[in-house]
Amino acid sequence: MKLQNRMQLLSQSYSAGLAERLTSNNSARVLSSFERACNLIDEQGRFISIVDNTAGNGPSTMVLMESPGSLEKILFVGDPVAIGENSLTINTTTIDFSEATVWCPRVDWDRAKNCTQHFKKNIRDLNMIAKYRAPQGGLSSLLFSSIPNMDFVCARVAESAQQLFRGIVSNNTENVLVGASSVAGLGVGLTPSGDDFLIGVIYALWVVFDSEDAARWSRTIVESASPHTTMLSAAMLQDASEGNAAEHWHILVDVLVEGDAIDVEQACSGILSVGHTSGADALTGFLLTLDLLRECTDVS
Repeated sequence: MKLQNRMQLLSQSYSAGLAERLTSNNSARVLSSFERACNLIDEQGRFISIVDNTAGNGPSTMVLMESPGSLEKILFVGDPVAIGENSLTINTTTIDFSEATVWCPRVDWDRAKNCTQHFKKNIRDLNMIAKYRAPQGGLSSLLFSSIPNMDFVCARVAESAQQLFRGIVSNNTENVLVGASSVAGLGVGLTPSGDDFLIGVIYALWVVFDSEDAARWSRTIVESASPHTTMLSAAMLQDASEGNAAEHWHILVDVLVEGDAIDVEQACSGILSVGHTSGADALTGFLLTLDLLRECTDVS
């Protein structure tokens, strides 16, 4: 029998949050595999996402130095993952992360809390760009449509989000729990639209509130939403509740604080390019939350 050729890939970076998972006393398996990303899950239910070099860094992500083509053709669902001291071995593929840069997923949210006029203007520009550049089929219509003109998913998210926001403003935990659970899992995809929306909501909470309150409300949302969605979405919501975000969001926060209109447009395009509507749905949640919680902040 002819042996398959072995492939060696190099990682250029990985999230600091993965350090505990990338230890030789841990084990994992391939949960899902796609052209540009492969999701591993370890024995404790924690994710390690392997992505090609077009994706950028993320809270639970390892970025490859060069694209090997389609990941789903070399990393197969169900394959066991051998975790070595500085490498992952999956079937005949080894990923070496010995020289990879460790990337910090925590956003410097405090920079956005000064609520300067510059920040306010950039938020207005971002809102306008998102309205007219977001892809069709997601939740971006929530930014400018009334509920009677929305499809079922958008209308359900709009109504439930209002309950969630009212709960936060009135300090009513029950309303937040009910609102979040009603949004979770809505829509289709590996990360349903409702979950992406909630991630955007959580990011806005980190802008609006001090760290203690942002963490408290974020944990409440995750506690309610997680049982109603996929394992991957639940893990991503958990990352967001800890103030962690993908690289596109780090760029956006930096731009909102000190960038100009061109910078805002470029940062918005970066987020809208994520998934089919995932980035747009998260951005919708972010902008709506900043707007509807204006009683609690001077941001919008």
